[in-house]
Amino acid sequence: MNVLGETWPDPFSKALGTNMDRFLSPTGVRGLARMDDSHLILLAVDAIEPGTGQFKAFIKQAKRECSAISVWHVFNPMLIKVLKRYGFKYRVETDQNTGERIPAYRWRKVWE
Repeated sequence: MNVLGETWPDPFSKALGTNMDRFLSPTGVRGLARMDDSHLILLAVDAIEPGTGQFKAFIKQAKRECSAISVWHVFNPMLIKVLKRYGFKYRVETDQNTGERIPAYRWRKVWE
């Protein structure tokens, strides 16, 4: 998967058992994420140059490369609107590493 670009372990995430990696994508988005097979799970994202379409390009590339994308713990009302516009739906997911139930916005290539 090229969508995440450069990745490296996040020591706090490893200690907490969530196994997220820090990443710096080719589109200029950075943050914390994990790939479970072809399911991209995003915990934190930040555009290096906000307002320039970096996040939109990141999601577009992720949709080409992944079968599902989840964005966990979304508290920003603007991001919720953007995710809905990009076809994400609200779900409660269970983290397979910790068993924690997590509010998320999820996109899937094929919905059941």
